[in-house]
Amino acid sequence: MKDYLLFMDVSGDVAREYIDDNKVKLVPMEFIINGTAHEYTGEANGLNVLDFYKQVKARADIKTTQITPAVYEEYFDKYLKDGYSVLYLCLSSGLSSTYNSACTAAENFKQKYPDAEMLVIDSLRAEGAMGMMCEKMIANKENGMSARDNYYDLEVFKYKIDACCYVDDLNALLHGGRISKSTAVIGSLFDIKPLITFTPDGKLRNWGKQRGVKMSIKKLVEFYLANADLNSPYPLYICHADEETNAKELAEKVKEANPNCGEIKFTLISPIIGAHLGPGALILNFAK
Repeated sequence: MKDYLLFMDVSGDVAREYIDDNKVKLVPMEFIINGTAHEYTGEANGLNVLDFYKQVKARADIKTTQITPAVYEEYFDKYLKDGYSVLYLCLSSGLSSTYNSACTAAENFKQKYPDAEMLVIDSLRAEGAMGMMCEKMIANKENGMSARDNYYDLEVFKYKIDACCYVDDLNALLHGGRISKSTAVIGSLFDIKPLITFTPDGKLRNWGKQRGVKMSIKKLVEFYLANADLNSPYPLYICHADEETNAKELAEKVKEANPNCGEIKFTLISPIIGAHLGPGALILNFAK
């Protein structure tokens, strides 16, 4: 049996170096802008993320789509056919049906390729939290861990990752059906930012609201201090919707609050998640 390969879908945000070094392969996902389908690959051959956020800020009509079992089978077939096993880090089942689709494809591969294996991890998270898991997945493999042991390790590790976020544009939440029109109007009028985190089963939970960007950043830092392992060896990921200034301010506030926080990595929020959060969103991902 050949070695195994690492995959993550493009709803996760990981430091560019891991992609460029081909340590993890990104599974593309599709979305629709003003009625036209686009594929986000995380590579140069897909829609550029900055171009995507120009569309978001222009209030384009953006919708995401689900990956079907058939699409997964077509994508992974060439790897399993060639004798490689697959370890795939997938977007939270609490946010999308893609995990269930991937599991269906994995079951279908068992009879077709009995000497190779497709292992699917439900991250219960998205974007930078998945990036932290992806780094762990890569390190495990480089340290000689088998595919199945790596899978079991990540199944434990995922419960040690958390995230907090503020959403700047209530119209994005309104469009996604997560808030009412009256809430969106009142919130926008008074510059109210919903504060969001994850539930244990990978769904989004509103844990508060705050007025203005600076106070919202302060709330994210408070959430981090209350919930994080402040001596964790793992990096923090700050993901933003083309809002570099606010992302850097958040990083400075985190460092002031916890000088031992370690490395902070910045990424743009994947279009797959950015389509639902809208412009201005800011996410802090950390180990707890």
